[in-house]
Amino acid sequence: MDDKVAWSFPPRISLDEVPGYLEKLKGMDTSGTVYFDLTDTVTIHSSFIGFLIHAKHTIRGNGGRLVLRLSSTVEKILARLNIADFFTPDCAAPPDRKTA
Repeated sequence: MDDKVAWSFPPRISLDEVPGYLEKLKGMDTSGTVYFDLTDTVTIHSSFIGFLIHAKHTIRGNGGRLVLRLSSTVEKILARLNIADFFTPDCAAPPDRKTA
């Protein structure tokens, strides 16, 4: 059975938060599927892009798989930076959301 780890990120990700994310990643079991839920994220610091690249390499190096769930804003940022293709195989459709 594939172990799954889910990690939800806040609407705004600043420079100050990225070192904490790196530490958390070091302590995680990344040998299974790791989900990064960025569906609510609308603002990211450029250092977070580096974190995403690092996380993908780390997780794959441990035999795991990174799956990204992106907000349209983060998806556009990755496209503008011309690195969306690097993450495309790892992207998943956002979960269905019900609205009132």
